[in-house]
Amino acid sequence: GANQWFRPELLARRMWEKEQEKFGRDPTALSEKITEFDGSEEKEVDIPWHSRYLVAMPGELLQICTRNEVAAAVHRVVNVKGGDARFSAPVLLRARSGMRLNLTKYFGNTANSLLKECDGMKMEDIHNALQPSSYRD
Repeated sequence: GANQWFRPELLARRMWEKEQEKFGRDPTALSEKITEFDGSEEKEVDIPWHSRYLVAMPGELLQICTRNEVAAAVHRVVNVKGGDARFSAPVLLRARSGMRLNLTKYFGNTANSLLKECDGMKMEDIHNALQPSSYRD
């Protein structure tokens, strides 16, 4: 429902399990063997199941740049005591303070109503306009 958080790592695990079953492998396995070539020889190594997946959580600027095709992710990070470590490498793109969106220069002629509303606005104002009303009050 609306009050549940999306858990991309659980989706990735379900995908892993389905793939393992499809190829007749153990779906409860926590790793897989792959062949690695280090430039001089091939060797077999064990990698954790989650090493094949990348979770991208897009932000508001990507939502604007993709004309709402990629929605900004609402998310939270929960640090579980004694849980598995995870890597997080955010890529934050932000326009310089005071810069205004020039719709024609960056997007040409587009019929996207969200972009048209943002044309000429400062990036800070676009950010503020995208926030839920409860944040602005």
